[in-house]
Amino acid sequence: MVIVKGLIPVRDDLRDDALALIQTLAREARLEEGCVSYEVYVQADSPRIIMLWQQWRNLDALERHFDSDHLDDFLDRIPDMIDGEVHSLRFDVTGEEEDEIEDTPPRLDMVLGDDTVLH
Repeated sequence: MVIVKGLIPVRDDLRDDALALIQTLAREARLEEGCVSYEVYVQADSPRIIMLWQQWRNLDALERHFDSDHLDDFLDRIPDMIDGEVHSLRFDVTGEEEDEIEDTPPRLDMVLGDDTVLH
């Protein structure tokens, strides 16, 4: 499996347009053979940073994605929306393990100043 993490800083005034463009790319990519997942997130502490988290079955699938028309279209349209340096990391996963969580963490209630209890 290959995982790609990308951080795209976008202009504040074009954030919605950039997000729509990125979501279109993600929808198309999810249909590709070998795409395990293709997720889009907005960074909580900096909403102009959009994160892509991609999982591909193998490097061949990722390389086919690089040759896709929808990626070419995205790369043609996104540059004017970027404000800062784009960061991308690729992780080659050599093994996967799933661990079951056996112990449920204790439930903690939070009491606010007005005596409201959050569960």
